[in-house]
Amino acid sequence: MRRSFLRVTRVTTALVAGAVVTFVVAYAALLAVGYKPVAVYSGSMRPTLAVGSLAVDRVVPARTVRVGDVITFDDPYVAGRLVTHRVVQIVPTKHGLAYRTKGDANPARDPWAIRLNANVGEVAFHVPVVGYALWYAHTREVRAALLAAFALFLLVGVLRRIWRSETRAPAEA
Repeated sequence: MRRSFLRVTRVTTALVAGAVVTFVVAYAALLAVGYKPVAVYSGSMRPTLAVGSLAVDRVVPARTVRVGDVITFDDPYVAGRLVTHRVVQIVPTKHGLAYRTKGDANPARDPWAIRLNANVGEVAFHVPVVGYALWYAHTREVRAALLAAFALFLLVGVLRRIWRSETRAPAEA
């Protein structure tokens, strides 16, 4: 019984560790090739982007944005918050182009006309449900739990090595 429990524990640990490593490597690879993952927090872009989806943006020059493109930009009302909406109108002004946006599920366009920086994130593709992992990974509780789990695994590994070396009898010559 104990042997099968240990085997199940090892297999489960290996699978979880493999999934975590795969997720981290995929995330790093996206960042390395210039993509930026963004979690979708609201239902304003349903059915195109559901809540909890991971929208993956590629950085494009703002001048290439056209009506119908889904872009991610800084919320003009809330500092530090990102908005992912569809461009519905491009308006020339004396200060440059202004973009009017709208969420697909919203009945009216957004109350702002934004000016974009030189580059903007355009949604290249999205992955349903995966955004929840990114969303929760940014919480203090999850980061603390991950650090505690890492410390626990490290402690168990060190203690096993110590106890294993004490139980072995020294080889006599």
